[in-house]
Amino acid sequence: MHFLPPLQTMGGSRLVVILSFLGLFITAALALVVAFLIVRGYRRNRDDARLYLAIGLVLLTTGPIIIQFVLANVTEISMVGRSASANASKLLGLGAILYAIYGLSRNRESTGDNDSDRPNRVRRR
Repeated sequence: MHFLPPLQTMGGSRLVVILSFLGLFITAALALVVAFLIVRGYRRNRDDARLYLAIGLVLLTTGPIIIQFVLANVTEISMVGRSASANASKLLGLGAILYAIYGLSRNRESTGDNDSDRPNRVRRR
């Protein structure tokens, strides 16, 4: 039988390491739950902004966690490479969120696809 080696920590106690991993896991799980709810809203309303918001949220929160964890444990990529990959995921996530907020709403205004074209909706001012 092959057992995992005992948990070894660098720079902190085991409790701190375990709590850190638990915090990262909870953060990733909650972000995926929120993204799932946003995608469910997208499927109901077909609002592209919601889809880009969900993609951005996953890339901003869960993406860097998974990238750092996988690259640190599976590959020989340096710490600089892991950090650059995680930061690229964060930048793409922020870009997707900004596009959902500003890019798609401006596209709707310029194409005339706004609330005034939908007859049974309350129009906000």
